[in-house]
Amino acid sequence: MRAIWYAPASAIKEPSQMMPFSMGQVEQFGYYKQVTNWSSTFDSDLSEEMANPERLAIGALDFSFIIIYLLPILLIILLFNIGGLEKDLNFDRLVQVNNPSFSKWLLARFSFYFFLIIALLLILMLVYAALTNALFDLSGTFLMMYLLVLFYTFLWFGIFYYINLKGKGSANQAIKMASIWLLFGVIIPGATHQILSLKYPTSYMTDYLDASRDETYKIYDLPADTVKKKLLIHYPELQATKLSKETVIDEGIIGNSTSGLINKLMKDAAKQIEDSNESKNQFIRYTSWVNPLNWFQNTMNRLSETDYYAYQKFRVKIQEMIDKKVKFILNDSWNKETIDREKFLEYVEAFKTNTEK
Repeated sequence: MRAIWYAPASAIKEPSQMMPFSMGQVEQFGYYKQVTNWSSTFDSDLSEEMANPERLAIGALDFSFIIIYLLPILLIILLFNIGGLEKDLNFDRLVQVNNPSFSKWLLARFSFYFFLIIALLLILMLVYAALTNALFDLSGTFLMMYLLVLFYTFLWFGIFYYINLKGKGSANQAIKMASIWLLFGVIIPGATHQILSLKYPTSYMTDYLDASRDETYKIYDLPADTVKKKLLIHYPELQATKLSKETVIDEGIIGNSTSGLINKLMKDAAKQIEDSNESKNQFIRYTSWVNPLNWFQNTMNRLSETDYYAYQKFRVKIQEMIDKKVKFILNDSWNKETIDREKFLEYVEAFKTNTEK
């Protein structure tokens, strides 16, 4: 029965064509999992990509980080002295002689930079989208991404326009712009994260670790008849197998079947972790109205399919593969199937079909 352990089984998170717009998330999560009957959805090898020194040395330019946090800094550099320089040099009244409406003159100056910025962003995004075919295959998603970036840029222009309209000089405007950026880009996200940490302390997946250590060792120490009874409870379909009807317990088969109980144990621990994470996600959504930059960041991740829920689907896919492998092991070993070349190829084909999905 050990032949099934060598049948290749893996789960792959298919990369989205929009992924280049949120590379930061990709650096934090795995996208490939070699599955065995002892695997779980929170194994350490799912994040080994982070420990790759070559990838860390090369790094990745995160488009979403540039847009969310660095674009406002660029706008401050471009806009801080519009209207302020004239006030510093005391010829703002001369400007008003030629342009009776100072607000319209300021709007015209801002409009030039606004259309310049959004045009450059569009060109940059079109290049990335064309390289990945997202421009054609995911045109609707790409349009939503660009409209989101456009709206985000417009908000910052609106805030800075009001500051410059009421400003008293370049230094005054620059300080106010930088203060607004620090408030929404650093202080509010930092405070929200601190509150989140106090409300939902980091557990380092202690439930999962306890399940994978102490509880697993307890299962190994159980007598064969107890393991058999537990397996029949959790997998009632085994009632129809040959082994369940035999009076003499085959301890070798029962020993190889303990992965079925451990799989159930890991699934219960994983569910607690997922529930805890969902509570955190709910809290983050509730705070979006005071932490808008986080909302824009998460929305870009969602459109790029690199958000929490995209990787949750990947974990579901991993668990489905684990369940399938455990099911084959239990059913075929308890039915005392003879594993030949055709049977092994059947395993390979079954796991290959699941992987392609």
